[in-house]
Amino acid sequence: MEISVLFVFLAAIAFVLVVWLTYKLAVLKSDLKWQRNLVSLRKDIANQQRAGIKGKVSETFAPFLEGFPFKPSECKFLGDPIDYVVFEGLDERDVKGVHFVEVKEGTSQLSKHQKQIRDLIDGLDSADITFKEFRFKSD
Repeated sequence: MEISVLFVFLAAIAFVLVVWLTYKLAVLKSDLKWQRNLVSLRKDIANQQRAGIKGKVSETFAPFLEGFPFKPSECKFLGDPIDYVVFEGLDERDVKGVHFVEVKEGTSQLSKHQKQIRDLIDGLDSADITFKEFRFKSD
């Protein structure tokens, strides 16, 4: 009987050891997976930050880009919700129009609020007040 008790005791210890090792391997596997994902997440975050910074810089310098339809000196930067208010003719001290300009890169879309502002401005019966999008190509 002592041998059977010893056998059961050793079997119980072996079972606990197997369960513990299985748990440790699962934790190690999970940690390795997390470490791999962490590198990818950091790259994604860095790319998103770069894109955001690039967009802000592009918005700021848009009046100086080729194809911008207004004089840079007549542009007043707001940034949000619309990038620029342009007072056409301000340099000549004869303002002929007020234009709201949103700068967009490539195929980016207007936000809900920007669309609402555009629709309100477009609903005015005046050619002197307009909403315009200025699009530029990204590198």
